Amino acid sequence: MAADRQGWWTDDPRIRMLFSVAGATGLRGLSSYFFAPKLLLGANGLDALQNVAPTLSRKKTALIITDKSVVNLAEKVKQAMQKAGFKVDVWNEVIPEPPLENIMAGVEVANKLDADLLVAVGGGSVMDATKAIWLKYARPDMDIRDCKPVDAETLDVMPLGLRFKANFIAIPTTSGTGSETTATAVITDKGKKKVLNHPEFVADLAILDPAFTVGLPPKLTAYTGLDALAHATGAVLTHWANEYTLPLGYQAIKLVFKYLPRAVANCADYEARYKMAIASNMAGMAFGNGAPSIEHAMGHAFGKMFNVHHGCAVGLFTPYMMQCVSKHSEMFLDLAENLGVGGKSKREILDNLVQKYVTFIKSIDCPVTIQELGISREQLDGVFEELLDDTLADAVNLLSIRPMTREVYRKLYLCALTGEKVDF
Repeated sequence: MAADRQGWWTDDPRIRMLFSVAGATGLRGLSSYFFAPKLLLGANGLDALQNVAPTLSRKKTALIITDKSVVNLAEKVKQAMQKAGFKVDVWNEVIPEPPLENIMAGVEVANKLDADLLVAVGGGSVMDATKAIWLKYARPDMDIRDCKPVDAETLDVMPLGLRFKANFIAIPTTSGTGSETTATAVITDKGKKKVLNHPEFVADLAILDPAFTVGLPPKLTAYTGLDALAHATGAVLTHWANEYTLPLGYQAIKLVFKYLPRAVANCADYEARYKMAIASNMAGMAFGNGAPSIEHAMGHAFGKMFNVHHGCAVGLFTPYMMQCVSKHSEMFLDLAENLGVGGKSKREILDNLVQKYVTFIKSIDCPVTIQELGISREQLDGVFEELLDDTLADAVNLLSIRPMTREVYRKLYLCALTGEKVDF
């Protein structure tokens, strides 16, 4: 990486200014987009992979990228691809929230194999790591910190040419991140979560086979499901939403409310796993083509600071986000109508909607306050200023419907500490 480069693309004030206006209805009406991979759905995933994978590879040389927790599933994928005539290696060294060093180790393996197909088998960290590995494998000349969706000077998308080197298949083993369908990757640099974003990151093919998620433990099922719920909820409450993303977001929310409790209660509930895979994917398309909300800025910073699972963190902050953005938008009324939530006034509708989320999160034994995580006010105060720095630095703030300041975030964290109503 260039020695004179400091910081990430999200630190560029020109980019920040551009995104502050880019979500306006008028500009979105002039030029918008909808990205999605080809999807293979259902129980015949590996057989379908054997048929489709050869169309995405010239040399039939594939690197499967995974982690040690699901390496058994990666081996099944390897066997299926070998039946299709592929030379296949498996790299199972991805670590959670992958740091740059982990990414570069994967790039070295891809270079040795000279792969022209990368296959991610795993959860969000594996798929995000694969995107970053793909970038540095295809573009060794590029500083990874400068991978951004648009050039600040030309206002054009900068072509990366990733597919001149390799194509990308994603096979999720959790139902939450939706990373198999988004243009975003979250990695770690110097202990802080950082976002890569580029349209070319969207997978060529995603396989949603419930057999890859059956058996996920209840707590991880709950946390990853809440990640999908946060994605979809943020996506329907943002000014970046459009006529394509809104139906996906609403349907994803309904599916999570209906099927996540079943998936948590029974790890072998095949129907629930399948419906949650679809919900996660729909939520990914909704926020990937729209925007997530500030619960993700908070979840990224707070989760890293206190070692809290990402889905648990964003799930916890979702009810507070809903109240916070309601001060700048009444889109919550459409969400309430879609979920059959009523009330005698707008405030009562909002309160009832928030309570529906709180009750749901509690029903799957997940926290709705920071204190429930065993974190005290004193612990929060000890790192509060650094936590606020990290929250404000998050790329999600570029997309927020409500302009977020240090003091607004401070108040929001304090509400989430004990479960207070957001009234500012």
